[in-house]
Amino acid sequence: CPGLPSMALAVTEMSRRVASANSRPENRRGVASRMTAGAGGAARERWVGLESNPEVMTQYARKLGVASDWAFTDCWGLEDDALAAVPQPCLACIFLYPFSQVEARKAALGARRAAPDPRVWHMRQLVHNACGAVAIMHSVMNNMPRVRARCGASFLESFDRGASSHERGQMFTNDARAIHSDLAARGQTAAPAKSAELDFHFISLVGVDGRLWELDGNNDGPVDCGPLGDDLLRAVSAPRAKD
Repeated sequence: CPGLPSMALAVTEMSRRVASANSRPENRRGVASRMTAGAGGAARERWVGLESNPEVMTQYARKLGVASDWAFTDCWGLEDDALAAVPQPCLACIFLYPFSQVEARKAALGARRAAPDPRVWHMRQLVHNACGAVAIMHSVMNNMPRVRARCGASFLESFDRGASSHERGQMFTNDARAIHSDLAARGQTAAPAKSAELDFHFISLVGVDGRLWELDGNNDGPVDCGPLGDDLLRAVSAPRAKD
């Protein structure tokens, strides 16, 4: 396969320094363990939460069909010197938030948390502890023309942009189970049990159609965070996005 120019996606970890002060190593893994039960009260499937680790996320993305010259990289903050260290162009940022901040954000958005938008690829999270995988999918699928491998069939090609968010979540649960099982145990920390109650949640921010979008698999659709400008990292660090 011919390669694309060397570029990077970025995983922005705002909470790794917080987690490092906690003695529980599993706290470097992001989950959504407090999700409600499925329709009819049925128990949801549970996966092992991904570690907040750019190498693991890069391996995951490549298993999905992302070109080999795209990678996740650490971004240690939103100050100018931290942003300058991220390879350019940067097409997406993934944040790992303490769950208390996630709950506050959900309360601020209200009972109906955003709505589907045909411009933006969004997927519902239907599995406990899959928020890291969902954030990777949001980052990749909204940048498919640039990051997709140039030859060969890939996992990503089966995801129709016309499907609903819930249908995409169902497809992902069925089709990515083996990929996730293989990669979730990797990283610098011990993998927690599927039943573990952990304290962090991944979300993604991407640029689509000149706007910055917040993508969370627990929401009903993408959240419009305002104009994108010509630099996604600068848009992410703007006060409106931090809010």
